[in-house]
Amino acid sequence: MGWAPMKTFFLRTFKGRMILYYCTIFIIFIGLLGGVTYQLFMNVMTNQILQYTEKIIEEKRSSIDSYFNQVVNLVQISAGSQVLRDAIKQQDNQDIISKLYYQRQVSDYFTNILRFNSNIHDFLIINEKGYIYAQSGATVSNAYNFFDQPWFQKITSNYFYVYFLGVHENNYYILENNNEGNVVSAIAPIYDINSVSSDRKVYLLCNMNVKGIESISNETLLEKTGYIAILDQNNNPIYKTTDAQFSLDSELGRTNYFKQESGNFTVGNGLKKYLIVYKTLKTTNWKVVAYIPYSEMYAHTDAIRYIVPISILVVIALVVLASILIAARINKPLMRLTSKMYLIEGGHTDVQLFDDSTEEIEKLTRRIDSMIDKIKTLTEENFSYILQNKESELKILLSQINPHFLNNTLQSIKAMAVIGKTGEISRMVTLIGNMLRYAINSFQDVVTIQDEIDHITNYLKIQNYRYPEKFKYDIVISDELRRSSTPKLILQPVVENAILHAFQQLQEGRIELNFDAVSQGIRITIFDNGRGMTSVELENVSEKLSKFDPDEEYTGGVGLRNVHQRIRNKYGYPYGITLSSEINIGTSVTILIPRLGDA
Repeated sequence: MGWAPMKTFFLRTFKGRMILYYCTIFIIFIGLLGGVTYQLFMNVMTNQILQYTEKIIEEKRSSIDSYFNQVVNLVQISAGSQVLRDAIKQQDNQDIISKLYYQRQVSDYFTNILRFNSNIHDFLIINEKGYIYAQSGATVSNAYNFFDQPWFQKITSNYFYVYFLGVHENNYYILENNNEGNVVSAIAPIYDINSVSSDRKVYLLCNMNVKGIESISNETLLEKTGYIAILDQNNNPIYKTTDAQFSLDSELGRTNYFKQESGNFTVGNGLKKYLIVYKTLKTTNWKVVAYIPYSEMYAHTDAIRYIVPISILVVIALVVLASILIAARINKPLMRLTSKMYLIEGGHTDVQLFDDSTEEIEKLTRRIDSMIDKIKTLTEENFSYILQNKESELKILLSQINPHFLNNTLQSIKAMAVIGKTGEISRMVTLIGNMLRYAINSFQDVVTIQDEIDHITNYLKIQNYRYPEKFKYDIVISDELRRSSTPKLILQPVVENAILHAFQQLQEGRIELNFDAVSQGIRITIFDNGRGMTSVELENVSEKLSKFDPDEEYTGGVGLRNVHQRIRNKYGYPYGITLSSEINIGTSVTILIPRLGDA
């Protein structure tokens, strides 16, 4: 089925509209319901994942805070150790043996600590000038000044407070293989616990094993590819993950997403869209961050994502089927009614449309049956009226040949016979015969203009025989208009009226007939140079044109009214006769008819 037939079916048929409206309403409703249901399910699932992730993050924060608290305790104990204080006091001692002794004591102290604390990579003691004084692991360059490094933080507050330094380079070892990239550290001043202040600001730098922090973070998996990371105070990742994850960590480091101590937000788009959940560590003020890919969150909804559209399609199919069945059931009485209407259209007016299948159809068919009965009655009355009208019209047509004209013509023939003008008698008899044959031929109501001209020419010739030198006539018409159609016998009453009333006082009159094509049809102008009419007479004649009585005795005025009424009844307004006249100038009768082509 093409688009045009489909459009016609759905927009022009009752059944099609019912199916279209039902389906449209239910499809919109089901679509909205499915969309809302799916969205609610997604919101519930997202909230559950969010709550679960926040719970995991809280557990991880506790574990990582515990880890950093151990580091804090260890650094505080070490920073207050008598061994480290004694060694610092001897750093200016010129006695090499004594100095080496204390350095050995520091080395043994650090060794014992590292033996039982695998989370610590090494310890460094930095003197008041920023250079290395002692270390527990690989050898640090003596020329490396820690105070000149942007990541190093000098501490001026309480000596028991431990500061954590974010990700920074460890490029201070002499051997390159010990420079393992970025590290994180804890730093605290070495103070004498028995002294309120110290003239020397010596620092204990504790480098932590990043892998230990990483292992704590990644003990729990989030979905298949979700993960947990720790960001320092500059939002830089403490340890490097995969390339894609590290790129995301770097993006978070360049933005200001973490405005509160905890929260969640979304970053990325498409397949790289992530739900980010974070909390702030109490020990370091760093962030524990969970990254959950939305693609894996959506994976939980794959089943419902397929079930919802399939369910919608199934429901739509059922709605369409139900709409078709309901529409067919409702449309069935209308189809029966249509079939009966076709029978009535074919002429079977005795068919009864009554159908009581539903109350509405019963009322409708009762009214249509009543209307058909009235139409039959009106048709019969109209047919009777048409017959009567045809009889009246025939009577009028026959009356167009004025009895006085026939009588006067026969008297003229008789006079010619007395004086022996046989040739003229023959011509007049022929002319009168042609006129009678034309007038009484009731099979033709519409003729060509040429036929009408021939008839009026016969009439004018007869009148010229009766009244020699009384008037002259002239007919102007194009060959094209001669073949056009016109109602029969519309010229003779007008010309006859001019001869009877216009030329009584004239020795020689003139009649002009002009046929012109105009925008509304054909205009026929019949002009006589008779005595004309006053304005009052013209108004009276114009008024009488609209009045018509077929039983009225024939006169010239009746003839004009007959022509006007016939044309107006046949073609409607503005067709018919209009008059114009001036006293002692003449009268013009204009007949306007439509141009209908050849008769």
